[in-house]
Amino acid sequence: MEPSILYIIFSIIEIMLMFMELFFITIFISLAIYQVKTGVPFVKSKKILINRIKEANILKDNTIFCDLGSGDGSFLYQLAKEFPRIQFVGYEINIFLYIFSKLFNRLPNLKFYHQDFFKVDLSSFDYIYVFLLSSLMEQLVPKIQKEAKKGCYVIVNTFAFKNLQPIKEISSTKPLETLYFYQL
Repeated sequence: MEPSILYIIFSIIEIMLMFMELFFITIFISLAIYQVKTGVPFVKSKKILINRIKEANILKDNTIFCDLGSGDGSFLYQLAKEFPRIQFVGYEINIFLYIFSKLFNRLPNLKFYHQDFFKVDLSSFDYIYVFLLSSLMEQLVPKIQKEAKKGCYVIVNTFAFKNLQPIKEISSTKPLETLYFYQL
């Protein structure tokens, strides 16, 4: 190979690496900005929780399951694969996590929306899943109590509602693996 061709190849590789670096820096900055804006860091729900939800034996066919703050969508994707007769809906305010969800988590029973979940009407959901910090959880209680339909299950990861009694708890000694189940 001629030196000029090698130079061109290495220049293209260098430009591609610069774009990748810029992409990852942008994602990191966006996650930091949204953490400051919402007060909630991005932390994935662990896959073990899918087995815990199955163990609770509450999910029924032809229902709608909602994840408020669905992050990268991977948790909802795994649930949607396990329960193909349930519709799954995720709401995420971080544009980069929403785009990631839309691009990489495609199933016919799974939809994602870029929206603030405080502005979402909760009345059509049979199940609502939340994994948020305690301060945000307490802000969410009045909305859920006002809008969620009778019989709706609220599944909470780790940070239980302070003034509500769960109907079921599946505990773990490991961090971020306890689920609380409430029914309205």
